[in-house]
Formats: sequence, structure tokens, C-alpha cells
Amino acid sequence: MAVVAIISILAMVAMSSYSDFLTRSKIGEGMVFAAEAKTAVTGYYYDTQELPQNNRQAGLPEPNSYDRHEYIRKLALSTTEPFGVVTITFKLTGTKEDRKTLQFIPATRNGKVSWTCLPPEENGVDVSKVPANCRG
Repeated sequence: MAVVAIISILAMVAMSSYSDFLTRSKIGEGMVFAAEAKTAVTGYYYDTQELPQNNRQAGLPEPNSYDRHEYIRKLALSTTEPFGVVTITFKLTGTKEDRKTLQFIPATRNGKVSWTCLPPEENGVDVSKVPANCRG
């Protein structure tokens, strides 16, 4: 009986760890879409010395068109200041991270663009679920 109890506890811990791993990998897949958006924003900035104010201006698909992908609901550039911020809303049905967001925030200095990846305080992905380079 004790062996069954120990195995049950170990199985519960393993399932929780596996579930977290799956969620992190799905969020990591969103980084591919973020890279495309960051490249578009950076290119627009280098051409105009301004950050784009929406997806269309940066040459990206409409925000809701990303819903056709398995783990992304929406990818939108900020339409209010600060411009150029890329916000990904995840489609992770059955997890706490469903409909949560991750942001990529541009900074322009000396004619160059650098990026910071952060989950926003409001409705952001749990920090433990984001890739290591987005944990501040």
C-alpha cells in the first residue's frame, strides 16, 4: 500500500512538471512570431526613424489573423504610445496561460533598436512559463 502511495505522489509531481514543460514550449513557439514582428518593426524604424503604429504599417498581417496558428490568438503592435510594442496573446486552452500575453518592447537609441521581453503586469504570462531571456 505504501508503494502505491509513493508511486501516486511521484506521478502527480511528474505530470505537473510535464504540463509546465508543455506550456513553456508552446509559449516558446510564440517567440518565432515575435522574431518576425521585431524584424518588421526594426526595418520600419530604420527606413523612417519612427516606430510603426499598427501591424499594417509594419507590413504584418492583421492582429487577429494569427488565430489560425495553433498557440497564438493574436499578435498586435501597439496603436497608442509607446508605439512598436509587440503583444502576443496566447491560445493555450486548458491552461492558466490561455489568453495571457507577452510583450516585446522596443527602445531606440543612437539610431538602433533594442528589445526587452516582458510579461505585462496585467494579464501577463506567468514569469515561470516564459523563456529565460524574458525573465528580466
